[in-house]
Amino acid sequence: MSRKIVIEINFNNFGINPDRLSRQWLENRIGIFRGLTLRSLKKQTNQNFLTVLKLAGGCTEIVEEILRNQEPLPPHIRFGTSLECKQMMEEYVQGARELYVARIDSDDLYHESFVQQLHDYRPRPETAVLVNCYGYLWDITAGHMAEDYHRSPQFYTFIYPVAEFLAGYRVKIPGRGTHGNVIELPHEIFPRRNYVNVIHASNSSAKKIRSKELLTPQEIQQVLSQFMTPQ
Repeated sequence: MSRKIVIEINFNNFGINPDRLSRQWLENRIGIFRGLTLRSLKKQTNQNFLTVLKLAGGCTEIVEEILRNQEPLPPHIRFGTSLECKQMMEEYVQGARELYVARIDSDDLYHESFVQQLHDYRPRPETAVLVNCYGYLWDITAGHMAEDYHRSPQFYTFIYPVAEFLAGYRVKIPGRGTHGNVIELPHEIFPRRNYVNVIHASNSSAKKIRSKELLTPQEIQQVLSQFMTPQ
């Protein structure tokens, strides 16, 4: 195929949490990933993609041991160090013309059609990133969900010519280089609600539902049925 899709997850390779190399943290976080994001990945109507979960150095053996005692992951969903993930991606894109690198955190969700949308999309030639501004916020603890809009959220997809990616080119986010600056790149915005940003007790950053217009329990279940496989 001329286009390959990679979903990139920074699992614990950034130093946000000082406990991120401990067994307890890893076991808890892998459990959260399995209960949320993995179910979203399995729900995708098009399974023609690679997911890489980037690990910090020094914890690979612990992660491998934890995973050995659990249901095996699908072969296209893999943990590895940043270098290993780079090598996986480079191998995966061989023979393709375009690479779309979508990012998500290990506790959030994409709509079941998201990968298919990426395969079908025809961006303008100058577009560097596709941005999902519309989605939902879901507070698991309180049992609340609301529609969400964010001008420049953490749910976006970089577009690369494969030859440039293999040569080492990476899109550089302007300004401070944060998610909030992604919208400053040449971009296009997906019109549909493609993400669920999940609030739970172990969030590394503070999140809260801003809207007062909450979905009913029935509406929440309807939304989740489009984002996750059943338990």
